[in-house]
Amino acid sequence: MKKYVPFVLSFLLLAACNETNNNTTADQDSGAVTNSNEVETTNSPNNEETVSNQPAGNTAMAEDFQSIIPSNWDVNMPTDFPVSKDSYLTVITTANNNVITYNFYETPSKLAINDNAIKQSGTYTGQLTITKYDSKELASKEIDQTIFDSGQAVDLGHEITGYQDGGAGSLFTSWNEGRWAIIARSLTEKAEESLNTAKETVEFLESNMLPIPKDYGSLHVDAEQTGTMAKWQKGNYLYTMTDFGEDTLPWIVKFK
Repeated sequence: MKKYVPFVLSFLLLAACNETNNNTTADQDSGAVTNSNEVETTNSPNNEETVSNQPAGNTAMAEDFQSIIPSNWDVNMPTDFPVSKDSYLTVITTANNNVITYNFYETPSKLAINDNAIKQSGTYTGQLTITKYDSKELASKEIDQTIFDSGQAVDLGHEITGYQDGGAGSLFTSWNEGRWAIIARSLTEKAEESLNTAKETVEFLESNMLPIPKDYGSLHVDAEQTGTMAKWQKGNYLYTMTDFGEDTLPWIVKFK
């Protein structure tokens, strides 16, 4: 098995972090990609650029999420994200250099993107970050590419074999599906939850397709939902989903 130790350490650090930072962005070496009609520079301490509000009274529609992406980016946003009954989906967006961040909220009424009332009336759903790199090689370095082949072998169903290993109070069940490296984690004292979570994930993916990465993808599914995260690459673009918890799988399969 390749690169397993640093991957486990990084995953444990992620699982320990329970507090959401709605302004999270990633600093890259490449130059800024902005559109003067879409992005308005603010004087905030973190020097972020916030996508300007839509005209008053214009409510957020699924198609509006695509409008945040610069026109010269090869990125297509889904238009059918899941949303709870009697709720509406909207976002607070930020742009910083080559990073576009969506903080999704469910609200009881329709609200425009970046409406000031979103945080007051809405429920935070999760964060999607899309980062543009100068090359696909740079993007791929951000994704775990481990081929899991050691540890205690376990049957995950559908002719998929997982491998279990433990450390630092956690038990990991790991496997590969295509170019995806997938890990299910639980606390050691709840070892059965790691295997159950892995089996449930495999079962879900039998009838729901993950986006096809070009070239790599990694998925961490946490039984306690404290560190669930997905990353996948589409050429020189890196998609990162955090904070969605048990909704990670229903959301990620909307991407193509």
